[in-house]
Amino acid sequence: MTSPAGHTYVTTPGSTPLFPSLCRAVGGMPAAETDLTPDHCAERTAMMPKRRRTRAERNHNRRERLQRQAQLTGPAPPEANDGEPPPS
Repeated sequence: MTSPAGHTYVTTPGSTPLFPSLCRAVGGMPAAETDLTPDHCAERTAMMPKRRRTRAERNHNRRERLQRQAQLTGPAPPEANDGEPPPS
């Protein structure tokens, strides 16, 4: 492991005493292949996600959902507020 200061530290896995056959060196790691990211600056539409539903459709669906919920649950019970506080 290399620290940000540039020092190299060697560490050993904690499983070495338990599984010595699994903790042997196998060689260096291959260099990672880096792909250049495509430049999307020329095509601005590629950077923004498309909306799945319009605002009008979303509002319509919300109104329909609230109407269905009101039909299922019924009206709210009347408030029994006769001016007295609830018992404590």
